[in-house]
Amino acid sequence: MGGAARDLARNVAAAVAHDAMVLTVRNLSTLSAGEVAEIRRAFEPELRTGGATEVRLTISENLTQFLLVAEIRRGREREVLLESWPRTPSPAPAGPKGTTAEVRLVKRLLWEQAQPILDVAVVDDGIMVLDGGRVLLARGADQQSVSIPALHPWPRDMRGRLAVNPPTYTAWLPGAVCRGSLTAPLSIDCRESQEPWPLAPGAQAALTPVRNYFEGRVEIAAWGAREVPAFYAAAPMGDAWIFAGVEGRAHIYTRAWEPAGSIEQWGSDVAGVETPCGSRILATRPASLTEPDAIQPYELIDGAAQPAGAALEFAGPITALWSAGNSATAVSRDLETGRYAAFSLAPACGS
Repeated sequence: MGGAARDLARNVAAAVAHDAMVLTVRNLSTLSAGEVAEIRRAFEPELRTGGATEVRLTISENLTQFLLVAEIRRGREREVLLESWPRTPSPAPAGPKGTTAEVRLVKRLLWEQAQPILDVAVVDDGIMVLDGGRVLLARGADQQSVSIPALHPWPRDMRGRLAVNPPTYTAWLPGAVCRGSLTAPLSIDCRESQEPWPLAPGAQAALTPVRNYFEGRVEIAAWGAREVPAFYAAAPMGDAWIFAGVEGRAHIYTRAWEPAGSIEQWGSDVAGVETPCGSRILATRPASLTEPDAIQPYELIDGAAQPAGAALEFAGPITALWSAGNSATAVSRDLETGRYAAFSLAPACGS
């Protein structure tokens, strides 16, 4: 990593003829914040900052290697330089007694924009994006969007949910629901509604219209309607359900709908995923909106949450986390650039 970063820094310095420049770094990989800081430090001796030349450094990865991409911009001119180094899987640490196979989360960028992203959905040939002002359908270079009418004042902490069932889609917003057709031209029809939002397959709950949490009632197909404390997010875990409560604790309920304990160390976003090695819960840290966040897989053992894999670091806070069956969708706001990025998190068994 260090060698690749230094080599790329020297090549960038030669390309800009050692002119002063503005450097921005964004991390789309599983490297930790400390490793990203090490890469940035490798650039500092080679480059002088504060000039008009802009260098955007992006850190990404695939299944076999990490990749550094430096995009140099001088007015309308653009030049791209690359360096890479191979991934070296580290041995998985021994887990607590009773834990099963470790889960590794593979992060893939789906969409990035300046406006806050509420949710995204993958369609056969593109990406659909929901934000507070529009629904966007991107198929390669072809993009269509429709505006969401302001039916009433939106809450300050906006949330949204998107589901695609070709050839139609549904978007849930606080106190409203929108439906439309994916067939060109993209259409939308919105109305005020307290229609429940989908939480996970077979489960739904109504969002409190003027707030950003769900009312204390959930409908689960196999169990019927149940009363729970108000919550931000919910996720199934085998025969149990976990609710991230508004008071800062995650509550565990058994299939018999009996309280089975609580979890203190999680943030307000959880999602359930089915992996080749069993059901897992993804949970954020109890971080603020001014701190980098992380998402970590967990499993329940004797009613206690045990880490089931390494935490996946992000460049800023997690603003949305939704289950997508065998994967999850996460949205993060980069603290350095202020931009929002939506990722697919695919679980794989083993380190």
